[in-house]
Formats: sequence, structure tokens, C-alpha cells
Amino acid sequence: MELECVGCGGKGCDECEQMGRWTITTCPLELITSDVWEMIMLAGLFEKGLPPVAGGVLDQAKIFVETATFIFREQNYWKQKLGLFD
Repeated sequence: MELECVGCGGKGCDECEQMGRWTITTCPLELITSDVWEMIMLAGLFEKGLPPVAGGVLDQAKIFVETATFIFREQNYWKQKLGLFD
């Protein structure tokens, strides 16, 4: 798969070795590090009104945050599948 470099908009830069694009030859999920997954999860919870600050998500037990994230995903999946929207 080839993706346009977001750093230069396809013009060529040091990050993409002047190619203007990135060639991905493995599963893209392998390129996402655990800290990026955590930020994605925190952004999703923030969207639901749970900010990643003291007193918010960062003060909750990890198992609760992971369970809440799982539940939100399942709810969204079934709402989409059944045609139910908020």
C-alpha cells in the first residue's frame, strides 16, 4: 500500500526520503506503537466527556478504562449494525 506523506503533502521531504509517499509492506497495525494506541483510547474517552487529566480518566483503574472502552466499541458496533443512531 502506498500513502501520501503527511509531512510534505506528497512533495518530498527528509521524512519520506524525497519520495512524497510511504510504501507499507506489512500490516499497518504493526506500525502503531502501544503509546499511540493509548492516545487513541484516551481521545475516544475524551470525546465521551472523560478528560485524560487528574480526576478524570488518568485517575481511574486501568481495567475500568479498558472495560469502558470495550463497552463503548461494542455499543457503537451494534448501533451501526442495527441501524440505531443517537
